[in-house]
Amino acid sequence: MNKNWEMKRLGEISKINYGYTEKASFKEIGPRFLRITDIQENNVDWETVPFCKIEKNQLSKYLLNEGDIVFARTGATTGKSFLVKKPPLAVFASYLIRLQILDLNKLAPEFLFLFFQTKTYWDKIETGLSGSAQGGFNATKLAEISIPLPPISEQQHIVSILDETFAAIEKAKENAEKNLQNSRELFESYLQSVFANHGDGWEEKKLGYTSKINYGYTEKASFEEIGPRFLRITDIQENNVDWETVPFCKIEKNKLSKYILNEGDIVFARTGATTGKSFLVKKPPLAVFASYLIRLQILDLNKLAPEFLFLFFQTKTYWDKIETGLSGSAQGGFNATKLAEISIPLPPISKQTSIVAKLDALSAETKKLEEIYQQKLAALDELKKSVLQKAFNGELAGA
Repeated sequence: MNKNWEMKRLGEISKINYGYTEKASFKEIGPRFLRITDIQENNVDWETVPFCKIEKNQLSKYLLNEGDIVFARTGATTGKSFLVKKPPLAVFASYLIRLQILDLNKLAPEFLFLFFQTKTYWDKIETGLSGSAQGGFNATKLAEISIPLPPISEQQHIVSILDETFAAIEKAKENAEKNLQNSRELFESYLQSVFANHGDGWEEKKLGYTSKINYGYTEKASFEEIGPRFLRITDIQENNVDWETVPFCKIEKNKLSKYILNEGDIVFARTGATTGKSFLVKKPPLAVFASYLIRLQILDLNKLAPEFLFLFFQTKTYWDKIETGLSGSAQGGFNATKLAEISIPLPPISKQTSIVAKLDALSAETKKLEEIYQQKLAALDELKKSVLQKAFNGELAGA
């Protein structure tokens, strides 16, 4: 830390207090009533913030002013802060803590707010949380946190440098995210065009004519090895199954053949948030599938390749049919009857094989690009953290 910097506890340089306890109302019965949930992505849409009743003699104690900083003191966002700028007439709710700087000639709110983004600050929050029997963070703990303070002119200069740096980082992140989205859209667009632009020799077939479709087995899952593996919706994550973590189930020998999973089977979630999501089974262990899944088995592998069919289940055409099926269902979910009615455009098997090879190659390239962009995004996040930490260590070049 630089020689002309000093360490100050937040309790020495600011007034810290808890928010106001009252019921929120969407009727304009008083000032706006800022709650934890109103702060999203470091922003508040004041037009959506509710109101509350408050006595006139209490208003000044809880009134939000330009430069105040509020903190979530409980819940998933504990420690998250928000710098108040140009607020309407508003007070803050009891699950927030408000910090007011005592002397704006010695401490800039923007500088202090930046400190609340540092690893140093978040480490202190984590320590405070782990040492709390009740959970959450409180005003006393916040007041004990120390911050390195340079002269006000240097604070303002650091804020200016960081604002410029962070703006450049955000621009770079936007570009990387756009490129990431473009790479995904390229694959999806080509996939859609394959099934939309039929060539000679293609024909439309309903899934009910090309495959056998049935529901899964109803039984309790067990982590004791009492039978075959028991594949459930929740075992399918990111188009993958870790068979070592899939539980087991009891099943009669005479029922096993009906539910046993084979290479090339495709299973579907028929209910819940992932309804319509499919999984192509490859090299399964001895396993059956649970009742919230539907299994599709191709009748003639010389006419329909499982990999080709699975690709169809990633298209917009397929998902539009799922959405239509869901919206027309009184019970919710999707069923085997609706799945059997879906038509798929089918070229000769040799063409299917060629299409699968091309799309597999394109998918591999897309994944490579995605990895590059994800690494770039991660590097930009680390750069932001590094620059921020250097600023509060007094190591920022040009500051």
